[in-house]
Amino acid sequence: MKKNMMAVTAGILAGLMCATPVLAATTESGHTDISLYVPNEPAYTITIPETVTLSATEHTQVPITASDVKYIPDGKKISVTFLKGNGTYGRLYMTGTNEETGKNYLMTLQIKGTSGEFKSGALEKQIKGMELASFTADGTMNYEVYPCSQDYP
Repeated sequence: MKKNMMAVTAGILAGLMCATPVLAATTESGHTDISLYVPNEPAYTITIPETVTLSATEHTQVPITASDVKYIPDGKKISVTFLKGNGTYGRLYMTGTNEETGKNYLMTLQIKGTSGEFKSGALEKQIKGMELASFTADGTMNYEVYPCSQDYP
C-alpha cells in the first residue's frame, strides 16, 4: 500500500511540474530600475499693494497678483486671506485728522473678497480669515473696500 501511495504522490508531483510554467531568469540584465517620485514644493510670488487710496464715493478695487506660480497640486489653490483689522472684533478702521478743523475721525471699512459679500468684521460678518483672492495659476484678482460708516466732521 505504501508503494502505491508513493507512486501516486510521485505521479501527482510530476504532473504539477508539467502544468506549472517555467520562468527563465533574464541573463541580459541583472538589476531592477527603481525610480522615486518626489513632488516639487509649490512655488509662487504674491504681490499686495503697500498703500491703497480709497474713494469716498465708490468702491475701491485692490489688486492682488500671483506670479511665477508652479507646482500647485490638482485640487489645491493659493489662498490669500485677511489676518485681522486694527479695531474691535478684527474690524478694519481708517483714522485721520480733518485738515481744516484738526478734529480726529474714524471710518469703518467694509471688505468684499471671494465670497462676494461685503463684511465689516462684526461677529457674524467676520473679516478675520476671510479669503480675499485665490489662485491656481498666474493672475490678478481684486478685492473691494469701501467706507461703510463715517464718523468725521
